[in-house]
Amino acid sequence: MDALYRVSQLWRNLTARRLSRSEVREIGVDLNRAELALFLQMSASDQQHALRVYRLLRAIGQTDKKLLCAALLHDVGKISTKLTVWDRSLAVLGKALVPRKAREWGMSDRAGWKRAFVVREQHAAWGADLAKRAGSPADVVELILRHQDTLAANIDQMDARLMLLQWADDQN
Repeated sequence: MDALYRVSQLWRNLTARRLSRSEVREIGVDLNRAELALFLQMSASDQQHALRVYRLLRAIGQTDKKLLCAALLHDVGKISTKLTVWDRSLAVLGKALVPRKAREWGMSDRAGWKRAFVVREQHAAWGADLAKRAGSPADVVELILRHQDTLAANIDQMDARLMLLQWADDQN
């Protein structure tokens, strides 16, 4: 990712607002009540990011409800630990500059200065667990769990969904 993209990402995070009632109604068609309750616990920037991912998938003609649900909830694990914009920026810089070290820091506990790295590394697993407890279908849970995985050359239907989710996520 280039520097201009990261600056625009920082700006979006700093200026993010909670979803409007009409936006909540828009996404509510693809979430059950418990999933929507989880979504509404996300930070404003994560809600806006998820909405952009969701809308991009819909704009290219995706109607797969499980993929759309995963698009909205793929970062829901981040509600487990509150992070500031500056924490998130630290994690992004760490991954870009010292990726091995950032991954190592991400395997520790959530206390102290490493918490942003921990959230970056582990939010997918936390989010999958939250979605499962909210009654999400197994395919949605798997997409959330694997949304940061590197895909193999030979992909199945689940991997094709995952590839679309990752593509939309990377655009936003």
